[in-house]
Amino acid sequence: MFFDTFRSIRILNLPHRADRRAEMLAELRKFGLDGDPRVSFFPGSIAKEKGSFATPGENGCYHSHMALLKDAASSGGPVLVLEDDCDFTPETTSYELPAEWDIFYGGYQADEPDDLINSNIIGAHCMGYSPKAAKMLADYLDSALDPDFPPDATALAQGHYSPGVKPPFDGAIVWFRRAHPELKTVFAQIAIQRSSRSDIAEGTFLDRVSPSLAGVARKAKNWVRRRFA
Repeated sequence: MFFDTFRSIRILNLPHRADRRAEMLAELRKFGLDGDPRVSFFPGSIAKEKGSFATPGENGCYHSHMALLKDAASSGGPVLVLEDDCDFTPETTSYELPAEWDIFYGGYQADEPDDLINSNIIGAHCMGYSPKAAKMLADYLDSALDPDFPPDATALAQGHYSPGVKPPFDGAIVWFRRAHPELKTVFAQIAIQRSSRSDIAEGTFLDRVSPSLAGVARKAKNWVRRRFA
């Protein structure tokens, strides 16, 4: 089973988002992971200022993932890192990782689907890391906060780099992989992001007008996505 690959399963969750925590526990229950000692929630943080990022949300997300990775790297063993809006497809149970891997994408959007290794990738809601990759990425993320840290050459050439603005977490993973091509990356589409009110992006019109109706609409959308994933 896919989940047997990992020594720990860490779920990034903002402490005040009890709704997402409950939804995530329900999702794990479908795969027999309720009560599994490997599963734990990691408290994310919200940044009040954007700092060197495009938005405060990106700042908080980046630092939350970095803190989780530092903690995971110290414990050793392969780790599966989930954001608390992650849902799995039925194919998850039969999916097997290859014998050798360092970074695993369980769900993503790619600018160049036919060239995933070199493509820009959006999404980090389901990520796996070998012990080596977790430590190296945590150190990289920390170093990348330095104002003088050099930008990724590909992002610079493609015009996807804004001077003085750090990439969001999923972009930083791409930069890291380009800096360390010796690490083996594996891609699969076994996880999707559950539609849920965001703490990073501004709420929708329905969120502002009728939060309860927005919740009903998201539940309907999630049902459709699971049904046809």
